[in-house]
Amino acid sequence: MAISQKKPSQNKAKRKLEQNLPEKHEEVVGTVLRTKKRKISKEVEHVSEAKEQKTNVPIEKKTKKQNTQETSDKITTVAKNGTKKKKTMTEVKSMELNEKNDKEKDIEAELSKSHMEQCISAMFHLIEEQVQLKNNLTGEVHPIFMQVTCIRIPKVPRRQMRILLPHSIVTSNDEVALFVCDLERGRKKDYEPTVEHYKKILIEQGCTCINEIIPMNRVKTEFDQFELKKKLAASYDYFLVDSRIAGHLSHLLGKEFFKRRKLPTSVRMNNKDLKHEIEHALRKTSMQIHSNGDSHIVQVGNTLMQENEILENILATCKNLSKNYPGGWANIRSLRLKGATTIGLPFYITLRNKNAVKLTVVKPKRPNAYRDVKGELSTFVRDTDITVKPDGEVIVERTTQKRERKFHTSPQI
Repeated sequence: MAISQKKPSQNKAKRKLEQNLPEKHEEVVGTVLRTKKRKISKEVEHVSEAKEQKTNVPIEKKTKKQNTQETSDKITTVAKNGTKKKKTMTEVKSMELNEKNDKEKDIEAELSKSHMEQCISAMFHLIEEQVQLKNNLTGEVHPIFMQVTCIRIPKVPRRQMRILLPHSIVTSNDEVALFVCDLERGRKKDYEPTVEHYKKILIEQGCTCINEIIPMNRVKTEFDQFELKKKLAASYDYFLVDSRIAGHLSHLLGKEFFKRRKLPTSVRMNNKDLKHEIEHALRKTSMQIHSNGDSHIVQVGNTLMQENEILENILATCKNLSKNYPGGWANIRSLRLKGATTIGLPFYITLRNKNAVKLTVVKPKRPNAYRDVKGELSTFVRDTDITVKPDGEVIVERTTQKRERKFHTSPQI
């Protein structure tokens, strides 16, 4: 009964509030409702007008000529974009060339030509004094070297770096030998026909600088011992080799050619202009790159050459070193001119910090089979693993295996 009595009281309170609402409040509510209705009606009219415009738009049929014109316009736009891409590639190449030229200019700016000329003239004077003291022949040719010292010793496999010089180091009195591939393979076969064959080719091309032709078969049969290889290296001043057998000949010649810096330079014997090919090969000089010390030596000229020619050779080697030397130009501490037994005369020195130069590490190229081999030997002690490395080193490792002990229990009665 209590709940039924509360309800009418609440309804009466609401009715009193509705009756007592002010007239202003009613006017505000009415204006809000009218504005909403007007907005909705305007939106409906706008949508209907847009639909009528779409329906009333005339449909224009495109002719074949218009279609062809549009396709041609598209093709022209694509072609323009292609030309833009080509321009960007040419711009990139031009930028790279400009950077290279700037680097070369920087190197030439660091090297003073006047100081280099003074060093070259002083080197000629030192060599003449040594010749007079030792009472040697004045007509002998003495080599001139350039000594390169690096800031940080690179971790590099031993290899030969070829540098092309503008003026050849080879003189008219030097003897040049050419290693050639055999026409017929086999140790027992005669190698004289191959010598005659290549002599005819050289005479036809007009090559007179080569004194001896040595076929591959002769190297295997006559120069198989260490002393004979040593005599072969001492008997000629420069060696050339056919590019087809250059990779097979290096291990047959031995370490004596490497010590004397007389490893043969490769020549393409199939080239039509063979004379130019041989002259181009004789203008190259070799530099041994290793990680045993911080100094490397390159032959730059000799005493029969003029001072201007030696200066041009030095500049050419410096440009090549900036590109191909391990660490680049930043890794070079000093450059010196040096004779066979003279003191080195420095013409370039830097005090660059060692920490500012990155250490260059070059791993040697190895074949796929150059890997460790692991296995077990039945003839050896049990529980051992053996690993054989490519150098021939053998490592034996003992593998201890825990054996499980079995306990026999007596049956319960």
